Amino acid sequence: MVSAAIFAPRAAHADVTSWLALGGGYSIEHTPVPLATDRNTVLSYSLGVGTTPQANWVVGGIFRATSLLTRGTDIGLAARFATGGFARGDWGGALDVGVVGRFWRDGADGDYPLRFVGTFGAPWGLQLAVGADVWSISGGTPARGVFALFEIDLLRLTVMRQGSTNGPWYNPSPAGGPVEPPK
Repeated sequence: MVSAAIFAPRAAHADVTSWLALGGGYSIEHTPVPLATDRNTVLSYSLGVGTTPQANWVVGGIFRATSLLTRGTDIGLAARFATGGFARGDWGGALDVGVVGRFWRDGADGDYPLRFVGTFGAPWGLQLAVGADVWSISGGTPARGVFALFEIDLLRLTVMRQGSTNGPWYNPSPAGGPVEPPK
């Protein structure tokens, strides 16, 4: 009887923040050999998870693939630091800091650049991401490039969504549970 009380299952409250974004945009890459500036159309997707969306600040990880249509695909892993509003599908922002594997052109444009991405989120899963590639952590050719993406985050639009969008389209069970407004 005592062991049944001790080992009885309890309600779990371990929802995580989740991101799944798709989008496109434009990039400008500086290539040292030959000395040129390349402009490319970009397609991108990202997938990640973070701490509870109930918090004011959310920390997580993000995987992002960015395809420069005339060059190749960058594959990156980054730490993400986001506001609670962004995590809950409302107004907010996120900063990603990580490393990209650039396996095209034999590293001539930087094989493992450091990438910074600032993402500005609006309701309904809409977001604008602006990023920069710099340096090369492998010590090879340094990367220099910037990009801008317009994305829609399908999870911020659906399961994570709450806040200012709840009036027109109520989410009865957002991930992490509803955040109570301050009193």
